[in-house]
Amino acid sequence: MNTPTVDQTQSDLAALESFVVDNDDLLELEERIGRFNIFDALRVDRAEIRHSNFLAWLLDPAESHGCADLFLKAILMDLLRQMPPNARPLSPVELDGITLADIEIRREWKNIDLLIISRNPDFVIAIENKIGSKEHSNQLERYKKIVSENFAEQHSAYVFLTPEGDEPSDEDWNIYSYADIHRVLTRVRRTNHASIGNDVLTFLDHYTRLIGSRLMDDPKIDELCNRIYQNHRQAIDLIIDRVGSPASQVIEAISDLVEADDGRWHIERKLPNRIVFVPKQWLSVFPPINARKTFHPNAWLVLSLIANDKNMLVCRARGWPTTDQELRNKILSELAGLKSKSSYGFRLNSETSLDKNYLGLGRDQILKWNEDELPDEALLESKVRAFLDTLHKRLDPVPDLVRTICANHQQ
Repeated sequence: MNTPTVDQTQSDLAALESFVVDNDDLLELEERIGRFNIFDALRVDRAEIRHSNFLAWLLDPAESHGCADLFLKAILMDLLRQMPPNARPLSPVELDGITLADIEIRREWKNIDLLIISRNPDFVIAIENKIGSKEHSNQLERYKKIVSENFAEQHSAYVFLTPEGDEPSDEDWNIYSYADIHRVLTRVRRTNHASIGNDVLTFLDHYTRLIGSRLMDDPKIDELCNRIYQNHRQAIDLIIDRVGSPASQVIEAISDLVEADDGRWHIERKLPNRIVFVPKQWLSVFPPINARKTFHPNAWLVLSLIANDKNMLVCRARGWPTTDQELRNKILSELAGLKSKSSYGFRLNSETSLDKNYLGLGRDQILKWNEDELPDEALLESKVRAFLDTLHKRLDPVPDLVRTICANHQQ
C-alpha cells in the first residue's frame, strides 16, 4: 500500500471538510432519511419480528386502528392479483364483493411469522417475513406441511415477503416485497385518509417512510446520492476505501467496468451489493411490458452481478412481472430451452412454473474470495471482463429470437 503524500493528505482532508460542511444535498438527504421516525426509535428498521407485529396489527380487522378490514383487504387484493391463478385461495373478484369479519391473525404460530385465517370465506395464508436473515433448515417446506396438515379443509396460499422480492426455495411460496407493501399502504392512505384516525395516519406515514428509506429503492434518494457522489467523489471514495463493506467495494470496483465495456450494457440499477443490467440491444427489441413502473419498460428479463454474503461474485438471471404474461412466457420458455435445446445459458427447474412473477433463470459463479480479504483487483477485473465477453457472445442470438416470437404473437 502506497504511503500518501502530504499534498494528498491535505487534499483528502479538504474533500472531507467540503463533504460535511458545504453540502446542502447531504443535509436534504439526512432530513429525508434522518427525520424522527417512531419505528426508528423502536429499532424496527431491520427487525423482522417488529415488522411482523406491526403488519399483524394492521391486518387484523378487530385491532385498535378502527379501520375494520381496510388494510387486510387492500393487501390481500394485491397479493391475489400477483399470484398465479392456480395458486389463489380465492379470486380478487370474489374478495372485492365481501366483508372480511371472521378473521384470525396469528403471530409465530408454530414458528410461522404471520398466519391469516378466514372462516368466511374459508382460506388460510401463511406469510414468511425475511429482512436481515436467510432461509434455513427447509423452513418453507416445513411450514407448508404444517399448514396443510392443520388446515386440510381450507384453501391455502403461501407468501415469501422480503425487501427486494427474493426468490424462495420452495416454488409454492409466492414472492412479495416491501415495495408492494409500501405501494398498497400509500394508496390506502391517499384514498381513505378522511376515514382513518389522525393517530393511525401518523403511524402509516412513519411506517411507509421507514420502508421507503430503508427497505426499497427511492428515486429521490437515488437522485440525491448520485448528485452527492458526483460533487464529492473524492471524499466518498476515501470513506468507501477505508470503511466500505466488502460487497460494496466489489460492486464499486466493477461498475465502471460494466459501464465502459464497449457500450454493450445498460445498467438499470446499482445497489450496494449488486448491479442490475441488460444488454443495450434488448431495450429496442424486448416488448415494453415491464410491470415494475420504476424500471425501464423493456427491461423485464434482467441480469444481476451480485456480491453475496458467501464472499462470491455471481451473475443471476431473473424474469420480472409483466403486463402480458402470455408473451413473457413464450419468450422465457424458448430462452430456457423448454421446447427446444437452448444455447442461451438460461436454466429453469423442470418443476418451476413459468407463471411465477419473479422467475429465477439460472446463476453463474464468477469469483470467490477469502472471508478475511477482498479479491485482488487485477484478478477481479480479469474475471469480470472474461465473463462479460462470454455472456455477450452467449446472448448475441437472443434479439433475433425475441423478434420472431413477438411477430408471431401479433398474428
